[in-house]
Amino acid sequence: MTGGTGGVGAFVLRELAARGRPVLALARPESAHLVAGDGVDVVEGDLADPDGLADAVARADAVIHAACTFTRPEVDVTAMEAMVRAWARGPFVFVSSVDAYGHPAGDLVEEESPSRQPLSPYGRAKLDCERLLLDVAGTGGRGGASAVRSPLVWGPHDRLRDQLRWGATGLLYQAVREGRPVTLPRPGAHGHAWYGAPWVHASALARAVTSCLDAPVHGVANAVGGHVSWRDLTTRLAELLHPADDGARDGVVRAIRETDEVHPDLDHHWRYRADRLAASLRERPGEGWRAVLAEMTGTPGT
Repeated sequence: MTGGTGGVGAFVLRELAARGRPVLALARPESAHLVAGDGVDVVEGDLADPDGLADAVARADAVIHAACTFTRPEVDVTAMEAMVRAWARGPFVFVSSVDAYGHPAGDLVEEESPSRQPLSPYGRAKLDCERLLLDVAGTGGRGGASAVRSPLVWGPHDRLRDQLRWGATGLLYQAVREGRPVTLPRPGAHGHAWYGAPWVHASALARAVTSCLDAPVHGVANAVGGHVSWRDLTTRLAELLHPADDGARDGVVRAIRETDEVHPDLDHHWRYRADRLAASLRERPGEGWRAVLAEMTGTPGT
């Protein structure tokens, strides 16, 4: 497994441990202590070390690739090339992203819909890595392959908290935290009935990823837990970030302005079907979006 020290990988490791699966976890020497534990053997290396990656994959009976540089797509693709070449047996599960769809033609996106105008170099790299994997799956003794496309991942982990505060939702989070007015795209703007974010709880994503070890999807599957509108997300963040200040909270909510202008960070109007992994993604107690945001902002139970 790669990415065990990350926000997603930490939950995958926990799920593998619960299933009694022994793990070879790739980690840098300085991060090895974060993944070491019962049933986990640490293999030193990182995505910029193709030879180390290949050696680790050659030792494994199955592969879960959850690591990503996010900002160095050429490294991500080169790493996947090395892993695919070394993959000789068992299933391979790749944690991909709905960004690989790019800008789909319709607002409802079916699994394995064709990619169209990828959103970013990140999305392009995810798509390239998927193709490298799926092109060789089932050949040369290799098992089935699963490209699990995830949206925003929410869960009680420092990496995921940082993404909430500074990543794709950072524009809203920082405005609400500072009590600044929030401008959101109006439903119907540019012909789209809804604007918001697809999301998944990290624990549900971990269940979906590990389920592919025993039942590969042999292609692309979405791991989307739900969809939340920008207005609902903004209102919930106001409740959580200003819990003792009714004036500040109400001020933020009153300051929400909806217009036909669409900020690039908020120009998301797609909803994604997630049928293939639906059983694993089924929401468990505490995994609703309101509850997990409370955990991430340090206000559990509100």
